[in-house]
Amino acid sequence: MRIAQILAKQSETKLTQAKKLVVRELEEVEVKGNFVAYVDEGEESYDINVQLDKDVVVGHSCDCGRKDAYCLHQIAILMQFLPGERQSPIKKNNTKEGRIKKVKESEQLLLTLEQEVLASWLLELFKSNKDIELQFLLKFGKNKHEYQETDVAKILKDAVASVVGKRKKVEASEVKKIAQLWEKALEPFWEYLALNIGNEKIIDLFSAVYNTVLDLEYSVFYTGTRFRKFIETGNLKIAGIIAHVDSDIQWVTLTNAYWDKMWADESSQGGMLELFILIYQSSSTDRKRFLAAKIQDMIASLLVGGYRMDIVVDSFFLDVLLENNMFDNSADYFVPRQWEAKYNLKLIEAIRDHDPNKAIDYCNRVIAGNVNSTYNDPFLEILEDLYADIGDFSKLAHIKMEKFLSDPNIADFIFIMDHSNDEELNKKFRTRTLSMLRNNMEYAGYDELYFRILEYEKNYKKMLEVIDYRVRPSVLLKFWKYLYAHDKLRFLRAIAANVQIDYRTDPSALEQLILKITDNYESDVIKILFKPDAWSSHQRTFKAMIYSRLDSLK
Repeated sequence: MRIAQILAKQSETKLTQAKKLVVRELEEVEVKGNFVAYVDEGEESYDINVQLDKDVVVGHSCDCGRKDAYCLHQIAILMQFLPGERQSPIKKNNTKEGRIKKVKESEQLLLTLEQEVLASWLLELFKSNKDIELQFLLKFGKNKHEYQETDVAKILKDAVASVVGKRKKVEASEVKKIAQLWEKALEPFWEYLALNIGNEKIIDLFSAVYNTVLDLEYSVFYTGTRFRKFIETGNLKIAGIIAHVDSDIQWVTLTNAYWDKMWADESSQGGMLELFILIYQSSSTDRKRFLAAKIQDMIASLLVGGYRMDIVVDSFFLDVLLENNMFDNSADYFVPRQWEAKYNLKLIEAIRDHDPNKAIDYCNRVIAGNVNSTYNDPFLEILEDLYADIGDFSKLAHIKMEKFLSDPNIADFIFIMDHSNDEELNKKFRTRTLSMLRNNMEYAGYDELYFRILEYEKNYKKMLEVIDYRVRPSVLLKFWKYLYAHDKLRFLRAIAANVQIDYRTDPSALEQLILKITDNYESDVIKILFKPDAWSSHQRTFKAMIYSRLDSLK
């Protein structure tokens, strides 16, 4: 589009604003028709490029980031090509390097200040802005060639002091700033670790980071997880550095030294274990087996002394041995832990093929220690499988009895009644089950299961007694032949008195029930029992539907 056409499409307001902008250093660079310039708007300056083919715009850009097809700054440049509008002559350069870089007012002022004035001003700024002072030291201070534990602690503590001084309460924004300062301050430290990873002494530096941050976390009051995440990020970096040690001999020496220190230094054992887990996870298969063998040796010595580690440690040990197929030789060490369901399940699943009887014992111990019975379900399922495998049907029946209320079904009920040898317990179980089903027949499936149990017991009289508005037509159809054969007239009376249509009613089942009634009973009997009364005269009631069907059959 031609320049004149582009400008003609702009509003008068936009053209007036563009005229007020200052265009600097309009130049034709590199190739013919490629123009660049700076346009000043207030205190900001923008870099513009326009490519022309005579008076046709073939390309244009501006670093202001605005989404207009042509921003104010581009319009200001295009206006320079109108007769009488140019603010400065167009220069020609073969390269862009010949252009003067745009300079902000603050940069210009900084360049004109004398060193003594600037230094004096910075010293005053440092007094009230300790974090800026720390940033200055990190940027321009001398790089250390060697770190000690005290050096790491000082770097971390100085960062906290620079932000909050001696205050104990820290705001969320300040915690973020502290973490950012730590990341900046420890950049050369991570480089130092990577270069000196073969030196066993750097293990003390690992611990120094963890212990110092943890001490600082406990010494101030704040809400959040930034300090903890900083430790996790640091551990990931260290584990990554160790994983890249090419020499197996060097890696073994380093991990052996770390292993020994981890168990010797009880005060920082938790933090060292966190890092050791990451070291293990980032290791190759062969190196993982080496660490698994160390764990196996340690477990053997613990068994001799009759000692067990904390659940966090044992959980890691269990995971490692299972991953490396080295569990069986150390199985005697592991025992269930109270209120540790995830760990207990993993242990029992690992041991059930190795020693089914021990797995049964462990399941029963866990169940006995659980206060809330809902936590027993996964262990009951394991017991169910184990008892089925060994053919102990009496105990299997008791397990099914324990599970029944969470998943009631007719197969389990029959199995329990056929295989449980405790008559008193069976009686209580039956009473409890029927009572639960009778009281909850509105729930889908409970009415059918109740009738299935009564069918199993051949108790058709009871079936007729319990038919009420909650029993669905589909259930009546499933047991029709038993109830019809037992007492067909009483069955019809129960249907007439209780069947209701609601949101649960299946239209197909309802239609089948109507056909069953009209096909199996005389119309005179149906009319007597299903004659609509005042409250059931509406066409959508079951009585009315039956009565209406009789009229249509005449």
